[in-house]
Amino acid sequence: TYVGELPYENGEEGKRKFPFVRQVSLDNTGAFFGASVVERCIPVQRAYNAVKNRKLEFLNRIAMGVLAVEDGSVDTEQLADEGLCPGKILVYRQGSTPPVMMNAGSVPADFQREEDRLLQEFTMISGVSEVMGYSRVPENVTSGTAISLIIEQDDTRMSITANNLRAAILEIGKQILRLYKQFATTRRLKRIAGENGEVDLVYFTGNDLTSDDIAFDTENDLSDTAASRRSMVMQILSMGLLNDENGTLSPRNKARVLEILGFGNWESSKDIEELNIKKAMRENLKMKDGGEALVPDETDEHSIHIAEHTKFILSQEYDGACDVKSRVLEHITLHRQAQEMANQIKNV
Repeated sequence: TYVGELPYENGEEGKRKFPFVRQVSLDNTGAFFGASVVERCIPVQRAYNAVKNRKLEFLNRIAMGVLAVEDGSVDTEQLADEGLCPGKILVYRQGSTPPVMMNAGSVPADFQREEDRLLQEFTMISGVSEVMGYSRVPENVTSGTAISLIIEQDDTRMSITANNLRAAILEIGKQILRLYKQFATTRRLKRIAGENGEVDLVYFTGNDLTSDDIAFDTENDLSDTAASRRSMVMQILSMGLLNDENGTLSPRNKARVLEILGFGNWESSKDIEELNIKKAMRENLKMKDGGEALVPDETDEHSIHIAEHTKFILSQEYDGACDVKSRVLEHITLHRQAQEMANQIKNV
């Protein structure tokens, strides 16, 4: 057994608490444990099972039939035990009315109406339509806009559960950062993903973690899918919103569009542009860590480097240090000078 204060400073402002995160599907007012959509569906499921059982009983009665016999005309005990098998010889008392099969009718339409109503109630409570549950479009829906609205309605019904899951993941990330800040007393090596998906190795200590604010890098997956993003990019391209002042698509925007569309290595020119972007980002880290302003190379695409370094100055990654800003601005000036010189040589 452990006696003493909790060992982990994983709470806000250095407070100690249990290293657990509560994750629920739906919030349950006044209770620690949450609720689930399955709990709401249980009464409907019981009613649905009752309707199906009554329907099966009625179908069995129709299939087996109900035999009406005159009192004392046949041996009812033997008939009840053996039934009416195919080819059975039925002996009845002479002079009495022969046994006849009663008309059991057909299954009432109320069974089918109640079954359909309960299925619709399932869809309403669970938030799963025919499109999501069976991967097929309803027969009366043919418009693409209507299908999109159905999918959006399904996503809206699941948004509460999705938001609870996202909140739990955020809290887990915060506690992990707080634990690193507490126990990472020596330098640690961690693999991190950059802005463009580039994986880097970074040394850090707990003192370097000055904030535990967590934010998702991507939007909600329920409302932002790969297909919707591609469709949106194509619409933006057709409207010309990504064009520069000359009405053309800049190399950087072209590289970003190809990346979003999933064509990371579609053409060699894109590879060169992407390499220039990644090199400019590495230069930003070097100038942030210290040292003199870097000298541009002749192979650099100066317009891309100027855009990346300017973005670094304007972003939150820049900590506002005057020496870092002066180094980056000096480096941008060198890029512009090299760009002007290259333009002069080209015009000669």
